[in-house]
Amino acid sequence: MGLTVKSSYALRALYELAILHKNGVERVSINELSSKQKIPKDFLEKIFSELREYGIVDSVRGRYGGYALSKKPENLKLSEIIYILDKPFQSYECVVTGKCETLGSECAVGYIWKKVNAILMQELSKITLAELVKLGEKLELMGGNTVEEKIDNANERRS
Repeated sequence: MGLTVKSSYALRALYELAILHKNGVERVSINELSSKQKIPKDFLEKIFSELREYGIVDSVRGRYGGYALSKKPENLKLSEIIYILDKPFQSYECVVTGKCETLGSECAVGYIWKKVNAILMQELSKITLAELVKLGEKLELMGGNTVEEKIDNANERRS
């Protein structure tokens, strides 16, 4: 289908890992990530299991174990994470094969799904995890409770 809570949780947890990595923390427990980002622990374990298979995170068991990024945040594009976990629009046969199995040729709806998928992945491929962290740092400095309030506050300061 499209984007899911699964990919949202993954991005939040990877964002947290990237911040901790930037601050010199080598490994983080799933409990700490789950608690800090308010993500159900069992679900986060499943997500990280998939991400580990694809080389996005690695883990070490034991007392000093935990999770860490396998790639530098500046080398990890958001599109890579989303594609691994959600495979956006890949449940639509027309997006995968290029033709509508029901109608026998490409239909207008299939064209739109392919176009939306291409635009989504293109935009997500422009953003790295490091850039997401920088954006988060900027938003922290802007004041306000929501992203919209923070942007409004920043715009007011410029006026």
